[in-house]
Amino acid sequence: NRVKEFLEQFTFDSLDMVGTLEREETNWILVKDPEGGVHRVKVGNFLGRNHGKIVDMGDTFVAVVEIVSDGTKDGWVERPRTIKLSGL
Repeated sequence: NRVKEFLEQFTFDSLDMVGTLEREETNWILVKDPEGGVHRVKVGNFLGRNHGKIVDMGDTFVAVVEIVSDGTKDGWVERPRTIKLSGL
């Protein structure tokens, strides 16, 4: 029951991490969408179409946990994924 965030309209694989930023004691991840826009996100934000929540970050990665169907009628599982810094 929450409003979807902007980066949830894109597939996970279409997003690229392009850097990090520290501003006012908050660490941000810079994520580029497939249309060329760059967005600031942090731990707790969502991205991708499968309810991907950012759970950790570092200078070269962002860790996300998605909620995806396990193939059964009512089954869902958490799937960890990572976006690595582009150019590494």
